[in-house]
Amino acid sequence: MTKVSVIIPCFNAEDFIGEAIDSVLKQTIADLEVIVVDDASTDGSRSIISSKANEDSRVVPIFLKTNAGPAAARNVAWTKLTGTWVTLLDADDLFLPDRLERLVSFAETQNADVVTDNLSVRHFGDDKHIAAAFPQVASGAILRVDRSFFFRNVWTGPQKYGMGILKPLFRAKFIKEHSICYDERYRIGEDMLFYMSCILSDAKYYILGDCLYVYRKRAESISNAGEHIFTTLASICGEVLSTDRRLTTEDRKHLKAGRRGMLEYFHWRQLRTLRRQGDKIGFLSYVIKRPSSLIFMVRMSLAWRLNRG
Repeated sequence: MTKVSVIIPCFNAEDFIGEAIDSVLKQTIADLEVIVVDDASTDGSRSIISSKANEDSRVVPIFLKTNAGPAAARNVAWTKLTGTWVTLLDADDLFLPDRLERLVSFAETQNADVVTDNLSVRHFGDDKHIAAAFPQVASGAILRVDRSFFFRNVWTGPQKYGMGILKPLFRAKFIKEHSICYDERYRIGEDMLFYMSCILSDAKYYILGDCLYVYRKRAESISNAGEHIFTTLASICGEVLSTDRRLTTEDRKHLKAGRRGMLEYFHWRQLRTLRRQGDKIGFLSYVIKRPSSLIFMVRMSLAWRLNRG
């Protein structure tokens, strides 16, 4: 078997897919495969992927005939991979050179099922580190993730990232034994739901505070695609609350709070847009229907002013 399989879903990523693949091939661990699933791209992505596969046999291209979304692309990759360990890379992101070696070494030492690192947030085209995406775990720290920590951090507040932003390394055997897969109904939030399934299956889960994954922000990326992100995430949480009997009372409390926070933030953004547009009637109508959104707006305004000093 291969030591590590890296899954890269790709759709119209000709400007950066080559860099993403190269960042995997340049890892300090050589025993790996890069499964690149092209989700029916209409640009030059397929040509680049094919060229990389011709140059290095570790690149395994899969070309889908119709666009099915990132969840479906990842599920296809899981049926083809041969790795003992499996991790993810978005087509517009990068690995630092020693990422896989460090994660695998830690996972094997701790007999872990899931290990993730932090993410270095950067603007696309700029190599400057802006911040760690998940500051709850400081650089150099190691945290054992229990159910309480996971569900408390599904939603961490406005303009912050939750557990779903992370890109863990998984023990392939654990995922297959528990029949965990991506829910193809969702094109946003599918990662969060997958990780939730891992924690509900009692995965031995760790977070390393070091930033070994480069998360490059692009305005047009799917995860920055608009207000429906928050309602979709809230819908996923609501479905889990309604259907998953493995949730404890504490799990449910934290997940309900996270769902409520997502919806509050969504309604606040809607209200803020109406105010900026000068739509007084629309603003008033929204407040009448959802008075809590005005309370949330006041809280956000006060917090912003306090942060400014």
